[in-house]
Amino acid sequence: MAASANLQLEYLYPFASSLETKDARPLLRLATSGGLAKNPYFFQGNMLYPRRTADMLLACSLVSRTRFYHPGELKERLLAAADPVVTSGGDRLRFEAFSVCCGAYCRLDLNPKAIDGQWLGRGTTNVDFNPPMRAALASVLNSERVGLNVGAEGLEIERSKGKVIEKKVKLPLRWLKGFVEVQVYQARLKAAFEVPASEMRRMLASVPQHQTWQKGAVSYIVPAGKGLRLSQREQAQSVAIGAPGRLKILEDLLRHAESVRIYSGTDGVSAFELLSPEASFHFVLSPEAWRGFSGEGQALSQLRAAESDENITKLRAQLQWQAKIDPLLLSHNLGLDQDSVLKSLAILGTRGLVGYDLNEGKYFHRELPFDLSLLDELQPRLLKARKLIEENAVRIASRKEDLLEGYVKGDGAEHRVMITDNEAKCSCPWYSKHPAERGPCSHILAVDLIASEE
Repeated sequence: MAASANLQLEYLYPFASSLETKDARPLLRLATSGGLAKNPYFFQGNMLYPRRTADMLLACSLVSRTRFYHPGELKERLLAAADPVVTSGGDRLRFEAFSVCCGAYCRLDLNPKAIDGQWLGRGTTNVDFNPPMRAALASVLNSERVGLNVGAEGLEIERSKGKVIEKKVKLPLRWLKGFVEVQVYQARLKAAFEVPASEMRRMLASVPQHQTWQKGAVSYIVPAGKGLRLSQREQAQSVAIGAPGRLKILEDLLRHAESVRIYSGTDGVSAFELLSPEASFHFVLSPEAWRGFSGEGQALSQLRAAESDENITKLRAQLQWQAKIDPLLLSHNLGLDQDSVLKSLAILGTRGLVGYDLNEGKYFHRELPFDLSLLDELQPRLLKARKLIEENAVRIASRKEDLLEGYVKGDGAEHRVMITDNEAKCSCPWYSKHPAERGPCSHILAVDLIASEE
């Protein structure tokens, strides 16, 4: 009897099978192999409002190609434009981008009222909106059928005139740092007020296109009747904004919005959400034009959290490309209190595994198309803190229930660090210049790190 021949088969699935919840009912979602060819798309369908959708995509691309702050000539050459990151979450498409200077972040959410088609998978990619793609979007008419396909390798626009394909491209590492930081800032923002989009356009008409804003100068957006006005003085309900000229980039897009919701924070970051029935466009600004999100340090404390933390591991296993992550449901499923769940979500945000949706006030799952192992290497303060520990330059002086005191050897001096539940202070020159507005200094990080290891 002849021996049976061995045949090795490889099954390729477009997504992982999962048990999910939809409309408060369990939904079993089973993936099939579909043969040896991997499904190339996450989403394949059409724009329901082609002109409006095209304009919003162009606005997202415009932000990614705009430099609001012009550094010196050498740095100017190092800052190249990039293009949007696209996430298919199973019920909507999200496009995210930073300005060239990383001082502005935008996100466009296209919900089921904007697009119609098949959700074939879930994932994140990034695409190059080059001149042919922008030209195709700029000439779109509402009367024509416009196809929109998004896959792991890029994005396609289909029209009667032909198909325009944009392939996946590499993104700058400063975007990875920006994504890590902007989620921390957004989670702190609170809705201040909402106005008709026409009132926002009226206010922007009074803002000079190329006005020079002094470093350190802050303006305020103030409610005025049904509208808004710009003031140089802080008033009740006012929202602080650095370099408000950056908002001019929204001027044309406002004709597609019904209203604008404005968010404010205590750290000078502001956000503007343009709302329409089928989409929302978020625009988040750093405190000043020269301060890029990629250079902030608000996420440093979360970045140093151990990847092996049991809560983080358990929570990460629950991520299934949810459009909104319900902390209450996770708390029930994992047997954790809500504070622990929210803390773990914030840490996963610094890993690029979740984003924050201001509209919902909740996180959403997406995995950035970066090598996330580079995160620590991109944080000079965190690297310096670990080096200080290796050099035995850190000592804990006292540890009480509500106070941690430590000392760190620096250049010609020993710096005193005081950490409580609410704040952390250091006697070093860097902290004196920035206080806590740009995250912890390397000395605070070093004391916190060594205390957590003891």
